[in-house]
Amino acid sequence: MSEQQPAFAVSSKLQQRYRLETLLGTGGTAFVYRAHDEVLGRDVAVKIFQASTVDQAEIARQENELKLLASLSHHSLVTLLDAGVDVTNPERPHLYLVMELMDGTDLRSKIGSGSLSVRQIAEIGSDIAEGLEYIHNRGIVHRDVKPANILMVDYGTSDSRLRVKLSDFGIALLSDSARLTDPQLTTGTAAYLSPEQANGSTIGPASDVYSLGLVLLECVNGEVVFPGHTVPSVLARLRVDPPVPSDVPPAFSALLAGMTAREPSERPSTGEVSLALRQIIINEAGRHRSDDPAIQRA
Repeated sequence: MSEQQPAFAVSSKLQQRYRLETLLGTGGTAFVYRAHDEVLGRDVAVKIFQASTVDQAEIARQENELKLLASLSHHSLVTLLDAGVDVTNPERPHLYLVMELMDGTDLRSKIGSGSLSVRQIAEIGSDIAEGLEYIHNRGIVHRDVKPANILMVDYGTSDSRLRVKLSDFGIALLSDSARLTDPQLTTGTAAYLSPEQANGSTIGPASDVYSLGLVLLECVNGEVVFPGHTVPSVLARLRVDPPVPSDVPPAFSALLAGMTAREPSERPSTGEVSLALRQIIINEAGRHRSDDPAIQRA
C-alpha cells in the first residue's frame, strides 16, 4: 500500500547530512526533494523510496545495488552522488539516492515547445544511447527511458549541439539479479514500456533500446506513439509495430524500425544505435553544408 504522506518532512535532515528543502515531486514509489548537502555545501536532488523490507540480508543487498548505481560516471547520465538505506526507524527503512541537481527543462517540454530537426533528434538519441551502452556494459538496465527522464543540458558555451542527460535510476536493476522493486509489479511508464515489460517477460538491455526508439519517434511526430490509458496502450504494442514516418532519411527510418521491433533479438544493441545516430548526425551536417549557397559559391 502506498504511503499518503512523505516519510520525511521538509526541513528534516537525511543521514545527518542532507537538509531537505523542497518537495519537487512524487511518484508511485518515491519522493524527490531539493536538498542541501551540508558537508560539501552544494544543492542536490534526493530521491527517497517508500519504506521497504526490514529483512537485514535484503537491506544489505539493496544497499549494495544502490552503491553500484552511485558509482556510475558518464557525461550522458545525471551523476549519482550517494546512495544507501536510511534506518533512522529500524521498522521502516528507506532506500535513497542523491543526485546532481539539474535546473532546466526536460525533453518532454522540448517536444511540446516545437519541432526538432532530424539532426537534433539524432544528437539527443546519440547521447542517450551512449549512456545506455555504458550502464548495459555494467549489467544495469534503466527500465524507464522516457522524455521526462531526459534532461536538456546547457553548458554555457557557443556550441549549438543539443546535449542531454538520462536521469532517474529509481527502478533500474542489475540484469542478473533480483529487482529492487516488487518482482510482481511491472515497472516503468506505460507509454514507453517495451513489449517484454508489458507481458512480464525477462528484461534486458534490448528493452531500453525499444523505449528509446519510442522516444525518438515521439521527437519526430511530436506526439506519443502509444497514447491512452495503461491497458490499451500496453496491449497495442503487443499487436503492432509502431509506424515509422516516411519523411525522414532512409537510414534513420530503418534504425527506428529496428529499435522498435517487437522481438528483442531483432533490435540493434545500444552500441550499434549510437554508431548509427552519429553517422546520421554527420550526414545531416553534410547535407546542410551542401545546401548553403555561400559554400556552393566557394
